[in-house]
Amino acid sequence: MSDLQDDFVAMGFERLDEKYVSDNPPKIKWGKKYKSWSEERKIAYLEKFAASMNEAAARLQNERDELNKLCDKKERQIESLNEAMRQNNMMLQTQIEKINAERQSYHEAYAKLKRELKQAA
Repeated sequence: MSDLQDDFVAMGFERLDEKYVSDNPPKIKWGKKYKSWSEERKIAYLEKFAASMNEAAARLQNERDELNKLCDKKERQIESLNEAMRQNNMMLQTQIEKINAERQSYHEAYAKLKRELKQAA
């Protein structure tokens, strides 16, 4: 890993895509207008340019952070809905077992009464 890549890792990047990392980035092709400016104007331009790039990076990071928060919120909702469905299924299963037990007892009582009627007749 090069010093440049080490710097990126130190800044918090977890994974670097090798095709975008270069020790020799391409040269900027400055136009004639830029080259004609005074050194002070070039510095001011580059400072404004860097500030706008930093602002863009900050906005991207803020958007990413908001999306991560939204994903976390949705994940918590899914987990709570999953738990609610599990509890609902358990409740339904309990009710079905109770209804089946009642039906079974009714059938047994009916069969007993039917036998008693046959014996009495």
